[in-house]
Amino acid sequence: MRSRVARKWDGGYVRTDSKGRDTYYILRRVNGRLFEVSTRCHSSRAAHEQLKRFEADPDSYEPRGGLRDEEGALSLTAELVESFLRWSRDEKKNSAKWVSDQQRSLAWWAERLGAVELRKVTTARLVTELDDAKTGRKQHIATLKAFCGWLIKVRHVLKKQDDPSAGLSVPQARPEQWTTPKAVSREQFLAVRDALTGLSRDALDVLAGTGWHFNELARFAERGTVEPHPLNGGVVLACPQTKAGEPLRTAVSDQVAEAARRILKVKALSYDAFHRALEGASTTAKLAEPLRPGFLRHSVATWAINAGANPAAVAAFLNHKSERTTKRFYATHAVPAKVPTLF
Repeated sequence: MRSRVARKWDGGYVRTDSKGRDTYYILRRVNGRLFEVSTRCHSSRAAHEQLKRFEADPDSYEPRGGLRDEEGALSLTAELVESFLRWSRDEKKNSAKWVSDQQRSLAWWAERLGAVELRKVTTARLVTELDDAKTGRKQHIATLKAFCGWLIKVRHVLKKQDDPSAGLSVPQARPEQWTTPKAVSREQFLAVRDALTGLSRDALDVLAGTGWHFNELARFAERGTVEPHPLNGGVVLACPQTKAGEPLRTAVSDQVAEAARRILKVKALSYDAFHRALEGASTTAKLAEPLRPGFLRHSVATWAINAGANPAAVAAFLNHKSERTTKRFYATHAVPAKVPTLF
């Protein structure tokens, strides 16, 4: 999206609105929190008065003393969406793929909500729109909730009691592997690997050696490190941020560590490019169904348990909060080691 930022000012930046007027925005970090909010002012003098009010109490600041007028209407404008996506990428440090998914979902919502005042949108209206969604329902809900949370906690232009997404809940993931296996055999994996070269093979090796999600690998490529193990002299890959937001460290083999070092030199990974490479390699390997990036985590869990690993240890390795998650979603086709029986 094209930025309409014209210039900087003492409090942040100036953007030209749809009527051609300069609008002053505050962009400040206070006690580790980033605030980005429109002053709704079109002159430097008025904006500086708003800046004084903001600096006196950032947490409670509302433009023009909290008065609402026509200009204070809150809707899914292109400018607001752009600011959210920039925050998601630069401050929240979400992966490029996740930000792209958020952009598509917000465009979907914008088509259906238009210029409707968000404070007046009902849960029933949102559910009606979601019922018409052919795909992506979970993504649409997660994105809208993230967007509204940003409006409340970062932009401070939406009150919690006016959050239109509060009545929505993100659908629980369904263990589709129960009916459609997502784990591949070692033979299938090796056949696909043999058909890959360069960065795609390195990415495959790291995913197979860590059980990471692809977005964790993408974050590792941007800001990760390869570190010595603190106890046994082995190698650890340090991912700066998981899906849940915390850092992650995974012990790996020397072979996986070498692949990871090569990835760090590139600094960026494309999900789409990797996906296409796997499809091509799967065709070369004559797989009935192509190997997809998400299958690697399922495969790692299944391989480990089939090899006799304790499910609790596998859960810890995959950074699951409980052993139940591993069994229910990632190793549904695993066969634990046989125990002594009478027959």
